Amino acid sequence: MKTLKTLSILFFSLLILSCSKDDDNDSGGDPAKTEFTATINGGGFGSNYAARLGSYSTDSNNGLTLAITDENANVIRFFFNQTGGFGSGITKIVGDVDSNGFVTNVIIRDQGAQVTYNSSEGEINILENRENPDSEDGRLISGNFTITATSGVGPTVTMTGNFKDFAY
Repeated sequence: MKTLKTLSILFFSLLILSCSKDDDNDSGGDPAKTEFTATINGGGFGSNYAARLGSYSTDSNNGLTLAITDENANVIRFFFNQTGGFGSGITKIVGDVDSNGFVTNVIIRDQGAQVTYNSSEGEINILENRENPDSEDGRLISGNFTITATSGVGPTVTMTGNFKDFAY
């Protein structure tokens, strides 16, 4: 009988602790949807190659890095230095060196041709930088870009596009 009483108390304790008044987590809006689209022209990409988000990661050490892998395993890395910060309305200029020696840069890796393109000019416009509703200390960054890049030995490529709600 003592075992049955103990099990009953344990069961009801677990039941009470597992219940929440907000099990749906319906905070009145949809979670942020990350988006990335880019059009790349030139090199092994040919004409009007459409790069779409496959996966991404971010790193906010020594500036901000957005690393995107598209649906075809090509890799695009944006390196933002600290110059001007990361607020809405800031424009990052390719080649700018901040006070710590970090450079705003973009690298495009064509996996099919096994060629890496390094940005030679361009800009990245931060259109929005807001609080991330899903992370207490996190931010969501959105913007657009126009980049020219070279491989050092081959043709020049151009890339234009936008990114939306990248969490960092």
